[in-house]
Amino acid sequence: MSKKTILIAIIMLLLASTGISAEGLGETIEIFRGNIRIVVDNTEVSLEEEPFIHNDRVYVPLRFVSSVLGKDVDWVPEARAVIISSAGHYRPLGECRPDLGEIFVYGEVKRVSYENFSVEIEQHFDDNSIEIENPLSFRQDAVIVFQGGSGSENLHFYQLRPGDTGGFILNSSGQVRGAVIGR
Repeated sequence: MSKKTILIAIIMLLLASTGISAEGLGETIEIFRGNIRIVVDNTEVSLEEEPFIHNDRVYVPLRFVSSVLGKDVDWVPEARAVIISSAGHYRPLGECRPDLGEIFVYGEVKRVSYENFSVEIEQHFDDNSIEIENPLSFRQDAVIVFQGGSGSENLHFYQLRPGDTGGFILNSSGQVRGAVIGR
């Protein structure tokens, strides 16, 4: 067998195995489109993206449904999360309570672990700072306040990203119960 034949066989084998590994990355589904009507408050509306049926369920674009319900939608690709929030809904963050063992730390978010609900920060120190250890674990119900040019609004943990700076309130167990974030 010549070197050329062996080389061609190896290249074909590599190409075939690449196709096999890529096959497992997604799922092919069968959908049905066409003539699905959407009626909101007795008024038929049209959509930019057409609804479809899969496994006897109707799928309607989330942005459309949220818009009709007066909600905002944010897709966070890093977390593979959809955040739906009510315009004007705001949960205030209570003050840090040192008398209950809480501490307040400043820092810049360096890494976010969406799976572990935690962040690593580069801590910024002042005269009253207490050094903490990374990562910082967030409570599931942590209140995160974003302070931007247009005022304050709540964020979900999945909307945190590296480069965010702010203050973090750690409860007596060392978990983040709240944060004030700027970008």
